[in-house]
Amino acid sequence: MLFRSLMILFVVEALFCGYFLFQRAARPEPVLPETRLMDPLFVEDIQPLVAQVKKNNAPYDWMQLGEALLGQGYYSHAELCFGQVAELVPESRLAESRIAYCLERTGRTEQSTDKYLELLATTDQSREGDRERMQIRYEIGRNYLREEQTEAAEAIFRENLGFLPARYQLAKLLIRSDRVNEALPLIEESIQRVPRSLKFRELELQAHRKTDNTESFHQCALELERAQHSVPLHPGSNFIEPFRLQYGIDRRVEEFNKRLAGGSLDELAGELEQLLALLGERPTTHHPIFLMRLVEVDRQRKRPERMRETIQQLNNMRINNAEILLYRAQALGMLGDWNQARVLAQRAALMSKDPELHQSVSEILEQAGQGAEGKTERALALRLKAMQAYRANQLNDAEELIEKSIELNPEDAHAWYDRGMIRLALERAEAARADFASCLQRNPRHGRARAQLERNGVK
Repeated sequence: MLFRSLMILFVVEALFCGYFLFQRAARPEPVLPETRLMDPLFVEDIQPLVAQVKKNNAPYDWMQLGEALLGQGYYSHAELCFGQVAELVPESRLAESRIAYCLERTGRTEQSTDKYLELLATTDQSREGDRERMQIRYEIGRNYLREEQTEAAEAIFRENLGFLPARYQLAKLLIRSDRVNEALPLIEESIQRVPRSLKFRELELQAHRKTDNTESFHQCALELERAQHSVPLHPGSNFIEPFRLQYGIDRRVEEFNKRLAGGSLDELAGELEQLLALLGERPTTHHPIFLMRLVEVDRQRKRPERMRETIQQLNNMRINNAEILLYRAQALGMLGDWNQARVLAQRAALMSKDPELHQSVSEILEQAGQGAEGKTERALALRLKAMQAYRANQLNDAEELIEKSIELNPEDAHAWYDRGMIRLALERAEAARADFASCLQRNPRHGRARAQLERNGVK
């Protein structure tokens, strides 16, 4: 009797263990990109996610692994992970929408559209459902555009006029098909909602270019100059950014950025060197960024020889822009070679419209004994800052800055023109006309100033 009981217990345990082993063996293995093609730091970061998937086969773990792969652009591999979520939780709309996105990103737009249409048909009637429907319709419209099905794209964008990106795409289609009179009211309504929209102002300018209304065209060009807000044309991709920042080298960069405000210069330099060591010789866009930051940290530490070593590394990567020229000039200045520093600083000034760079150039010129040239550069820095304020619609600040620029360099014709534009925006037409006239006194060939005077009734 005891023997029989033991045998039954043994068989039950064997069956249970066999079932457990079968279940483990039947679990799908995550399919990953080849390790040699991945950032080693990303490989390191996702190992715990891979281990969790293998251990638990749980929807949350598959979703987390899929989102990590998605953030790095491995769309096909991410799609397989989201597919496992959909198998384990068939009602998961999030998994289905992620799959639709991956299909779109890998060129399978027809399958992506089918998936989006299934999701569209099952949205609820809540406010959240309304937002989801707008987003889905927009993604379907973009798929139609990729397939050059312009009529289908136009139809679905017309169904989605509450969504600004859809209004933009519809207006763009109307302009391309020479239906400017239909496009303009749509653009104007959109601009009322987003008055300083860069994208809609660009469309407005394109539309007026096709008409004979010269005055409207010029007015639109002025408004475009101060437009800043951009309609997000790929809102469906915004969700990827957090996933990118959670893994690999991007995670290290984010951690470094958070410490920028509080760390000492020596600590920051050490961390940058560690990041560069982690990158090794692999080609990556992060490499020159870290090197540029290291040059700036060493500038603040007053380490000119270190600066020159790092600048040489950037030059070896064929990077030699205005900012690097300025750093070379600053390093030479620290070493006492102000004459060569002046030459490099002036070359940098010719390559940039960054006001901060011109301010630094003015300081180098003054240190090199070129006071008059330094004063001219300071005036230019103030003029460039004034125009930044003008484009940001901070008109009073812009006027104050441009007046300081004119005080320093009253012979700069551009400064008088810029003050005229600022005063036009302030609706002070008489003062603006006087500035345009002053510009022409200093440079009779300044075409834009002459055009402004003619447009405002002065020949």
